Amino acid sequence: MAAKKSKKASSKPVSKSAFVRGLPTTLPARDVVAKAKAAGLKLSDRYVHVIRSIAKRAAKKGNGAAPAARRGGRPISSKRTFVLSLPPSLPATDVIERAKTQGMTLTTNYVYKIRSRGAAASERAPAPATRIELPSKALRGKGRGRAIYMRDGDGSQDERFVALVLDVGLSRAAALLDQLRNRVQGIRI
Repeated sequence: MAAKKSKKASSKPVSKSAFVRGLPTTLPARDVVAKAKAAGLKLSDRYVHVIRSIAKRAAKKGNGAAPAARRGGRPISSKRTFVLSLPPSLPATDVIERAKTQGMTLTTNYVYKIRSRGAAASERAPAPATRIELPSKALRGKGRGRAIYMRDGDGSQDERFVALVLDVGLSRAAALLDQLRNRVQGIRI
């Protein structure tokens, strides 16, 4: 009924990079391009050089692919990983001295910046900010309708109270607390 399909010999076509790697590295790039053209592949001299340099780098490093590097051959974030590998309690000056022994130059500002943005900073994700409306009577003469923003989880109600006092002003907050104290005492009696 149905004619059997003949199995085709599935010869996998050779990739361009495999073709280049299969030829000796002593063969000039223009000859590699000519051989590729005869085999039905379209290559450029630049492509041949790139493939050979990648293969050479991989052979030098081992079987694995070469790690990504920045311009100039420095590994990505080597200073950063060095700073984060040290305990945060170590003073920045000691970090800089240890970096000098490793051949790195660091500044105190760099150490502080990396530590603030480092692994510890990513572990403690900031909580969303909440808006605290201040009572309008507490803001007489201070620009009505102001609000302060506090992060949930940053602290207790004591810290929020301190933030409110600082926003209103110490003398005005003391006066408001006195008024509140008098009201509370008036309610009890």
